[in-house]
Amino acid sequence: MKRILVGILLAMLLTLVPTMSALAASDDDITVTVTPAYLSISVSPDTWAPNDIVGDGVTPKGSVAPDTVYYANPLGDDTAPSDPVVDGECRFTITNGSSVATNVTVNFPDHTGGDASTNSNLGTNDTTKFGAYSYCTGMTYSTGKVIAKASGSDAMKTNLGATTNIKFGLTYETQSNAWTSTDNMVSTVNVALSYYMP
Repeated sequence: MKRILVGILLAMLLTLVPTMSALAASDDDITVTVTPAYLSISVSPDTWAPNDIVGDGVTPKGSVAPDTVYYANPLGDDTAPSDPVVDGECRFTITNGSSVATNVTVNFPDHTGGDASTNSNLGTNDTTKFGAYSYCTGMTYSTGKVIAKASGSDAMKTNLGATTNIKFGLTYETQSNAWTSTDNMVSTVNVALSYYMP
């Protein structure tokens, strides 16, 4: 009887082995899907001549005076934005095609040509140095404007939503001393996006 039971158990085990072998695998696959974070920006308009919007009423429209503050404000070159800043006080529009949240940074390099004023990187002017700020819709201008340095500025706007456009402006304070040349001074302001990392 024991032999018959052992034989039956052995036969049952042997029938299970092929089934277990068929279910086992020596490898498996992983599908990897990569979703790129896409950054895309365009700025319009892409030029500005301080005191060329409506003029400050002191110097001729299109030219600037020493030791004077100008705003890229369509309501007036000598009109500071309100608290909070509204779209109508911002000359520039960022069209944002990014697929992720971003930070927006504005750098205002030194001028070339003419007296070639340099950026003080402090937001204030000095002899041969200009000061600059950036500001955008929704911020409190008086306390929220961001120093636009020649390079390495802090972000003007953080956590700008994917595909969300925004309007912004610049504040420019001319050097404190008089110029010695009437030749144009030129700077190429850079507006850059970076990934927002919460």
